[in-house]
Amino acid sequence: MSKADYSVEDFILDPDFRAWILANDKEGRAYWENFLAEHPEKIADIKLARKLLIHLSKKKSGLASAAKEGMWLEISRQMSLEAQADKETKIVTLDSWSAIQQHNLAAEKKTKNAWRRKAAAILVLLGALGYLLARSITPEREESMPVVAETEVLQAPFGVKSTITLEDGSIVFLNSGSKITYTKGFTDTLRLLTLEGEAYFEVAHDPSRPFIVKTQSISTTALGTEFNVFSFPGEDISISLVKGEVLVNSDQAGLEQRLVPGQGVRASPESQDWERVDFDPDKVLSWMNKTLIFEKASFSKAGKKLEAWFGVELVFENSVPPSLHVSGKFVDESLENILKGLSYSSRFNYRIEGKKVYIQFNS
Repeated sequence: MSKADYSVEDFILDPDFRAWILANDKEGRAYWENFLAEHPEKIADIKLARKLLIHLSKKKSGLASAAKEGMWLEISRQMSLEAQADKETKIVTLDSWSAIQQHNLAAEKKTKNAWRRKAAAILVLLGALGYLLARSITPEREESMPVVAETEVLQAPFGVKSTITLEDGSIVFLNSGSKITYTKGFTDTLRLLTLEGEAYFEVAHDPSRPFIVKTQSISTTALGTEFNVFSFPGEDISISLVKGEVLVNSDQAGLEQRLVPGQGVRASPESQDWERVDFDPDKVLSWMNKTLIFEKASFSKAGKKLEAWFGVELVFENSVPPSLHVSGKFVDESLENILKGLSYSSRFNYRIEGKKVYIQFNS
C-alpha cells in the first residue's frame, strides 16, 4: 500500500514511521519531512499518530474488560522496567515536531471531530501494539535492580533543540543552551524540576501531584497546562501561559500571580521588580517554529542569541558600538543569511571559520 493512502492506524504500525518519531532516525527524518511537504492532506493523521505513539507508555486503560485492563497494566509495568534499565528518557528532535507544528492550527480543527470517531478503534489497536512491544522486552530487564532515587539532568547543547517526554507523560520542548534538572520519577506528592534557559511545557494532568518549574527565585505551579518559561543568565525571567492556569510565585519579592491564557509575568532576578504582562504567542513561541526575532535588541544580546541558536562563538575584532541595536525576523534562515542581513544595517564585515564567526565593525 502506498503511504499516501495510509490511515492513522497504518502510520502507527509502519516501522519506519515509528523509528522517525521514537528513535530519532536520521534517514527517516528526511523522508518524512519530504512526505509532509508532498502530502499536506495527511498532516492531521500524522499529528495524531505521533501523539499516540509518544503517549503510548503513559496511557491508562480505559477498556471495559478485565483482561484488557490487565494487559494495559502489564504494558505500563514493562515499559517502566525498560526505562529504568536504560536510564534514559525518550528524546525526539524538535525537527519532526516542528514540521508537523507548522500546520498545527489548521490540523487541530480537522482532527478534533475525527478523533472522537476513531478513539475507540485506535485504543484497541494500541493495546495490541503495546502488548507486542511489552513481549519484546528481554528477561534481563525484568530482573533489573530496584531503582534508587537519582537526579536527572537533561540538556540541549548550543545549536540543538530537543523534545523530552518525562516519566509522568509531560512533554518538555527544550531550547538550545538550556537544561532541566529533577529527581527521576518525581515523588508521590510533587513533580518539581529546575530550569536554566528556555523551555515550553505540556503538563500531564495529575491533580494529586502539582507540577512546579523552579527558575532562580521564581516558581510556576500547574496541574495540567501549557506554558513557556524564559530564564537565561543576565536576562529578565518571563513566564507565558498558553493554555490552562498557573500560579507564579516569587520567593524574593514575596509576591504571587494567578495567570489565565494570554497572560504572563516578567520579573528581574536581581531585584523585586515584578509585573503582569500580556504577550504575543507568535513572538514568545517563535523559537519553536525556527524563527529568530530581534526587536531593537542590543548587538551583544543579539550575538548571544545567535551563539546559542547555531552553536557558534562570535569573536569581535574591534569594539561593538554601544548604541547599536538590531531588528529583524528570520524564518528558518542559515547563519550566513542572517549575518548578511544584519551586516547591511549594522555596518560590519564578517567571516565564518568553522564554529567561530569573526566580526569587524566599520569605522
